Amino acid sequence: MLANYHFVSLILVTIFLYSTSFALSKNKKISLASHKKIWNYILLLTFVVSGILGLILAMLIDFNYSISWYRQILWIHVEFGICMAIISVFHIIWHLKYFLDIKSIRKRVMCN
Repeated sequence: MLANYHFVSLILVTIFLYSTSFALSKNKKISLASHKKIWNYILLLTFVVSGILGLILAMLIDFNYSISWYRQILWIHVEFGICMAIISVFHIIWHLKYFLDIKSIRKRVMCN
């Protein structure tokens, strides 16, 4: 039996929630720093949950150990991983200038 992941729903809900908090920051209801902190904490949470469950799943496979709730762990791991991937895109966009600056600094250093 295949698991039913909520791929599209998670994308839409995450984008909606992000857009809402972004709009609140643009309308000065919350600060831009608070908006970013909220999403950094959510990114951290999704990383920790997905990462820890991923390690558990890898250990179960490596040690050839079977548990009755394997599929539930896998489902939660994937759902949090989807959210983490979406939030990571927002995070990369925030820091795009930083990454582009690093690239241009390397280019200047290598050309000298």
